Amino acid sequence: MDHLSPQLQHRFLARLLSPEDTLDAIKHLRECDACREKLSPFRSNNPRSLADTILPETPAEDHPSADSLGAYLDNDLSHSDKRDLDEHLRTCELCQRALADLKSFREELLQSPAQEYAPIAKTSRSSGAAPRRPRPRDYGATSSGRRWFMQEKGRFFDWFNQPLVYAVLASVVILVVGFSIISVWPPQMLGNGGDERVTVTDGGHRTSVGPNGITNPPGGLPSDVLTALNNVAAPILKDEAPSFSPALKDNLAALKRAPSVLLGQPPSTIPFQVLSPVRTWVESPKLTFKWTKAAGATGYVVHVIADDGTQEERATSPVIIPAADATACQWVIAGSTALSPGKRYRWYVAATIKDQEVDAPGIEQAQAKFALLSEQETARLEALRKNIRGDHLLDGLLDLNAGLLDDAQADFEYLSADPGQSANAKDFLQRAITEIARLKQI
Repeated sequence: MDHLSPQLQHRFLARLLSPEDTLDAIKHLRECDACREKLSPFRSNNPRSLADTILPETPAEDHPSADSLGAYLDNDLSHSDKRDLDEHLRTCELCQRALADLKSFREELLQSPAQEYAPIAKTSRSSGAAPRRPRPRDYGATSSGRRWFMQEKGRFFDWFNQPLVYAVLASVVILVVGFSIISVWPPQMLGNGGDERVTVTDGGHRTSVGPNGITNPPGGLPSDVLTALNNVAAPILKDEAPSFSPALKDNLAALKRAPSVLLGQPPSTIPFQVLSPVRTWVESPKLTFKWTKAAGATGYVVHVIADDGTQEERATSPVIIPAADATACQWVIAGSTALSPGKRYRWYVAATIKDQEVDAPGIEQAQAKFALLSEQETARLEALRKNIRGDHLLDGLLDLNAGLLDDAQADFEYLSADPGQSANAKDFLQRAITEIARLKQI
């Protein structure tokens, strides 16, 4: 993963990240010196602090070995080694606890019956005397007892002196996961104003949304763009109306229905309907027009009209013959067709049914309008997409803020169809899709 942003650092230390993001951050901190240095000022000097666990004052390789601690207890170190170890123990709480545990372990052994631990002494066969019960003896009294203690001490430290960071990290993860299981709200409680959050899975990447917006935003997004995305994502999470920019509202208002100049039939007799693009901005002039199939239709013709004072027909499809088993039809406009960036258009489909022409939308229906982004808007959107690295959720939010409603809906539907998506995430995505439908009805 990339370097941790300041916002992500604070959320990590406050234990507000999801379990998956916490693991990713921990793995990154183990490998990245730069991020560890940035987190150093946040130390709490509390051995239970997450920051102090991830960022120990003394690297693991600088701690004394198990043999050194055992020799220290046995008073078997050289004068210089003992002086160095005394100096280390004065400042290292970790080794102080290890030494105390080892000392306690040794005292328990010394208080146990000697025959359970020491070899049984050999007896003379000729004397016939009963074997003498060995008395408890001081640690280190014989070489065999010392060898046995060193073996037990080694086994103890084999257990105790595993990579301590791994053990502590495992405990942290267990606590975080347990807390998450206890505190996670059921899907139906989302949006009731609590401290809820949702994580959307996109392949191997995860994006989290909390009450204030995106909790793990990518670096490189301008602050005003990130604010705009948060103003959409956070209200959707709370099941509230998003806060869109005035520019987006003006753009969508320009695509409202105007008095129709198309001849057609009353809505009740229109046997098919246009699907997309309808009341949305689009990015490319190479569009795909989609509509439902009409029963009995033998052919369709698509008409694209400039939505301005000229009412000029800018593109006309050839007669499209529907496939017998198709439920919908489509036509891809030729790339050479001149649809101008920044301009509005409307379109309709003329179906031939029993030698009569039936138009959709009908005269009493809302016109199917769309508009092309300007070249400047397209270039800016492409530049922003380079910072999100293919994240469908962020791409959908960017498209939504740009008025590309159909493209945004396609991103949200793609994520919702992921079988690995959580129920909470699917509920969040469905609310985003519902918001798009509401925008088209305004």
